[in-house]
Amino acid sequence: MTSLRSFPAILLVAAILWGCGESEEITQEVPSQPPAPVTVQVEKKPEFETRTDTVATVHMKEQQQRSGAHREPQIRFMVQIGAFKDPKNASEIQTSARQRYHLPVLNDYHTKLGLYQIRIGFFETREAAQAFRLRMQQEFSNDYKDCWVVQLKR
Repeated sequence: MTSLRSFPAILLVAAILWGCGESEEITQEVPSQPPAPVTVQVEKKPEFETRTDTVATVHMKEQQQRSGAHREPQIRFMVQIGAFKDPKNASEIQTSARQRYHLPVLNDYHTKLGLYQIRIGFFETREAAQAFRLRMQQEFSNDYKDCWVVQLKR
């Protein structure tokens, strides 16, 4: 009689032998020639040519000074439409002038005088400002009859 201690060993041997039965071999026929290669057409990506251009630059102000051309405008004059103590009145005049002429209209408060000064346009010469003032007086004589040209302080 076998002891209980050797029983697991017997089971192990039995399991190994039971799994080792006869097997049928499966054979595949190997083709004599390999299959024809499959050709895959890959789209050729476009090649881009890159170039770098070198440009010699000169600081714009230096270039303008050398050539004497295209000088920066010197804004010196504006047309003052009026001076008002009431801020609401000054704001209405400013809005009206901006809508009529589509030009910059400034509303500056003069602290010593306590007045809102409404000025329009930026002009390089007194003559240009004077011409614009006359145009305003012709187009809206009642609104701009007392306007005048002012020189900006530097």
